[in-house]
Amino acid sequence: MDMPMARRIEIVNEAARDVASVCCYCGTGCGVRVQVRDDAVVGVRGDESHPANRGRLCSKGLALADTVRRDNARVLSAQWRSARDQPLEDVALAQALDIAADRLADAITRHGPDAVGFYLSGQLLTEDYAVFNKLARALAGTNNIDTNSRLCMSSAVSGYKRTLGADAPPACYEDLELANTVLIAGSNMAYAHPVLFRRLEAARASRPHMKVIVVDPRRTDT
Repeated sequence: MDMPMARRIEIVNEAARDVASVCCYCGTGCGVRVQVRDDAVVGVRGDESHPANRGRLCSKGLALADTVRRDNARVLSAQWRSARDQPLEDVALAQALDIAADRLADAITRHGPDAVGFYLSGQLLTEDYAVFNKLARALAGTNNIDTNSRLCMSSAVSGYKRTLGADAPPACYEDLELANTVLIAGSNMAYAHPVLFRRLEAARASRPHMKVIVVDPRRTDT
């Protein structure tokens, strides 16, 4: 017996729902396509159209679907409790932001702006960092703001300054296809950034004259 057209379309849509996202593990920024059925993640694959990884994923990215919490522990809304001995309750996001702003303002009024500090994620975009820096320095009036990026990248920055004279990555991904010489200093890129290393390998295979120089106190796969 034929299934009603509306029901057939509903089933097809449930089976084919595909959401574009970005892998959350490191700063490479690999694009992923998340397969969702009944509002649950059932699979993750690399996004072939994404410029960072072109469909490739490392072992962590490939395991994204297996690391999704399925025990109802994921927080899906803002929550708060009026006292430590009270249970958490769902609140509207606008109310949660008001509560956070009031507590922040109260601490600054009582103890001064340096009584508060901001610690940011290493996964934010440049524009996000700019907004949070304005919030801390211009609005709250404190310089107590730092990010995981500094903790994570402190050794890399030391290497950049000593070898290249600037404390920022000097290249973009497309340079791997264009460079005649690539210098890798103190990094086991084959393990730490396998997606980009595959890209470097492909570039060198197509341009055998490319030189890859690795500076490291130990011999690695790189």
